[in-house]
Amino acid sequence: MPTSFYDVVVLGTRMEPLLCAALLAREGLRVLVLGQGVPEPFYSLAGVAIEPYGLTMAGAQSPIVQSTLEELALRQDVRQRMADRSNVLQLLLPEHRLDVYPEADRWLAELGREFPGVRRQATDITRTLAEVRSELDTVVARGLVWPPETFLERQQFSLTATAQRFDRQGQGWTSWNQLAVRHPLRTAFDGVLPHLSGLVPSQHSDSTRARLHGHVLSGVSDLSGGWSWFQEALFARIRSWGGDIRPRDRADSIRHEGRRGHSIHLARTDEEIGCSQIAHGTPIGELSQLLPERGSMATMFERVGEPRARAYRCSVHFFTEKRGIPDALGPLALRCMGETDPNQIFMLRRRDVETNRVLLSATRLVEEHMVDTGSSPLHFVREEALDAIRSVVPFFDEHAIWVDSSHDGLPPRAFRANTELPCSDPWARGPSTMRAVYDYPTRRALGVCALTTRTPVRGVYLCNEQVAPGLGLEGSFLTATSVAKIIGSQYRRRDWLRRGPWAHRSV
Repeated sequence: MPTSFYDVVVLGTRMEPLLCAALLAREGLRVLVLGQGVPEPFYSLAGVAIEPYGLTMAGAQSPIVQSTLEELALRQDVRQRMADRSNVLQLLLPEHRLDVYPEADRWLAELGREFPGVRRQATDITRTLAEVRSELDTVVARGLVWPPETFLERQQFSLTATAQRFDRQGQGWTSWNQLAVRHPLRTAFDGVLPHLSGLVPSQHSDSTRARLHGHVLSGVSDLSGGWSWFQEALFARIRSWGGDIRPRDRADSIRHEGRRGHSIHLARTDEEIGCSQIAHGTPIGELSQLLPERGSMATMFERVGEPRARAYRCSVHFFTEKRGIPDALGPLALRCMGETDPNQIFMLRRRDVETNRVLLSATRLVEEHMVDTGSSPLHFVREEALDAIRSVVPFFDEHAIWVDSSHDGLPPRAFRANTELPCSDPWARGPSTMRAVYDYPTRRALGVCALTTRTPVRGVYLCNEQVAPGLGLEGSFLTATSVAKIIGSQYRRRDWLRRGPWAHRSV
């Protein structure tokens, strides 16, 4: 027997479920958020807070991002915390170095300096990217449901996207793929895609590739405080609007109660909680384990296909003296180890920790066949990350203090003494903590979406990074607003029935 009841229970504390929970709580619904085993966004080592995954603000100018932040009263806070710099991203190629400026004139001048042979073609691509960005802004700003599933949703989406230069699968204009196959500039722009989205380059459609490339040229920035600050800000909004958050609790089963809704069982407190709607914010494989009949998801997989892990995100962190870092190295840089291999690419982040100390983070994708998420350490990741940093930071070993990664299964190690350092959470480490990048058999809505928000179980919705993996940060906001719109519309319809002219008449 349920001991408490909520309108909506949200499972997971990542960006999509938290945004959805905040939007629903703002509408007056009683919302409960469960952590569902999602790890903390940061850990500490030697007094330094480390985020395994940074929050890259690519697409923050999108209409859906700005309108959602405005609704949650976070727009001004996020704007103040976004780093304002003249060059927002660096492309570090084997024989070239480019600063990606948001101003078209400066960017084209930089291209002409490094690649004068393709300047005319690059100028046309840059101009068309700006046009595509404006066209897609019109679609995103309409407040549509992504992906559209009902007849009305598909009709509205088709009418809005009619004027696009891409078809329903997102095929059309090919962005930087118009350059030669082995051109280093094409390799760099392909290599940035998996670091800004949830798809590998081969999985991207022409529309998502052009959209992300447009975000890169319009400005990519870091958020001061990272995902840790943004998560706490969303927690504060949910609580201020009457929601409840239990980050340490998780549901171990979901039982469908028919017209009465659902009941979930909490593993830690052995508590039964009733609810009308459920928004699941972790990978869909975990949702299948919560349902009493796991075969109920088979109909969904028959329609859209079942995702399969293709690669994993792995980050290595180096704590070093600031005097050993060149001033020319920006806070965000893409290091390409080869001119034609988009797989050997690292995203380098630089964060000033103290007056004279810097934290350098190198993130790359590790292919699935190279990973044993059970127990085997990834010895090669640290060496490759160290080689990537050494190639851009001369005499790095003379200034490095320690190195660590929560993903490779190896202990933290001091450089000079070559000794192991104690870790605060040794049980929350290893290859099993890496986030997977999935391969999706089908995609819809201009190639942006992979899975659907509505599941075969009535009242259970999918609100995670697998719904719209093609657009990264913007896709997270599209997913959250879509699920919030679907759930909120049902409650608005019920309120209208209760307040209608027949509400005061007895039956």
